[in-house]
Amino acid sequence: MFYSYVRFLELLKTTLFLVSSVILFGFVQSAMAMSSDITLTAPSMVDTSGQKISSFHAGQQIGVESTLTNNGNSEQKFTYLVQVIDSTGGTDYLEGTSASMLPSQSFTASQVWIPKTTGQYTIEVFVWNNLFSAIPLTDVLHTTVTVT
Repeated sequence: MFYSYVRFLELLKTTLFLVSSVILFGFVQSAMAMSSDITLTAPSMVDTSGQKISSFHAGQQIGVESTLTNNGNSEQKFTYLVQVIDSTGGTDYLEGTSASMLPSQSFTASQVWIPKTTGQYTIEVFVWNNLFSAIPLTDVLHTTVTVT
């Protein structure tokens, strides 16, 4: 009985350490996003010619477009990510593009999503420094679309 209690305490201590590390890591990343020099516009939905659209159909190519601006004094590498979440909370689409911007430069990024089925979807756009360290440079922006 004593061994299992001691083992339980060791596991609890390890679990608490891991959970606190994840929370601290997430907090540090969130804090870094607030101090970034990158700004991001809310996503717009566009057709293949770049024209804004407001109705969406299954099988249609939908460009999810945002403009990023580097308000800093140095070149900034980034990855623009688009995630589409279906009504069950599952990820329907996740793609990104990487580039870099000079100081005061703006960049319009777009990812093309093709919904397979009808329904309501939440579209999230966000910017990380890269895919490896995944440090957020902007807050996540959301919009909702209904596909008919």
